[in-house]
Amino acid sequence: MKWLLPLILMPGPLLADEEKKQPVGVQVSLISDHASIARGGTFLLGFQINHQAGYHTYWQNPGIAGVATRLAWQLPKGFAAGPIQWPYPEKTTMASYSIYGYERDVMLVSEITAPADLAGTSVTLKVDAAWMACAKGCYPGSETLEISLPVADQAINDRTTASVFAKARAEVPSPLDGWSVELLTAKDAEEVRLRLRPDGQATPPLGDPYFFSADGQISSEKPQPVISQPDGGCEIVLTRAELGAMDKPSLPGILKVTGSLAGQSPYFVKIDPAYPVKQ
Repeated sequence: MKWLLPLILMPGPLLADEEKKQPVGVQVSLISDHASIARGGTFLLGFQINHQAGYHTYWQNPGIAGVATRLAWQLPKGFAAGPIQWPYPEKTTMASYSIYGYERDVMLVSEITAPADLAGTSVTLKVDAAWMACAKGCYPGSETLEISLPVADQAINDRTTASVFAKARAEVPSPLDGWSVELLTAKDAEEVRLRLRPDGQATPPLGDPYFFSADGQISSEKPQPVISQPDGGCEIVLTRAELGAMDKPSLPGILKVTGSLAGQSPYFVKIDPAYPVKQ
């Protein structure tokens, strides 16, 4: 809720000048999946967030309280940056409120495209990063990070960062496959019913489904009752956030399930069902 924003923006106890030189609650860094880049090629840059014990930062939609991490790229002329590839979120708490964020260490990745006419033998790329790290208190942080990469005729992958980027890719939810998803209620309804149905034959029920709303339409505070269906599917009953986004054509978010969805537990998938159109 908007009225909670001042609460989470309030810093914790004042810190000594020496302590202020380092971010509170987190360590951040900027890395590349390439040791050198090619003209006209693409590569990945990752903003790493390592959390100290007891601290969390926030997902793209924090829920009822919190501030999402923001990345503003400062790139040389001709370069372009794609959107943040958000890792799957976790449920955590801030001042007893249920919110969406990260207690685990994560990396926010963006794909960068170099211009075909890139001149010179090296390039420096920068990002202005801002985040909120919270435990018993909340500590806003910001920093400008930069990385310099050689420019070559042929790109070379960085083997020292390969495992870190592989982990980050695995944490970005994929689209839901093998199931149909539909909304049974009109947009802006206070109660939203989300229906999951297997595309093929009956399958074992999904375990503990939970929906993370990507744009704040659904409350992060309210429970999400699940009604099982004979075909192995289910209906999830969602409650619209008090000050959530309105008049949206669809409901984007991440679905967390356990069980048979893909042989993994838990499993996170991306969904964006459309609201029914009034006839």
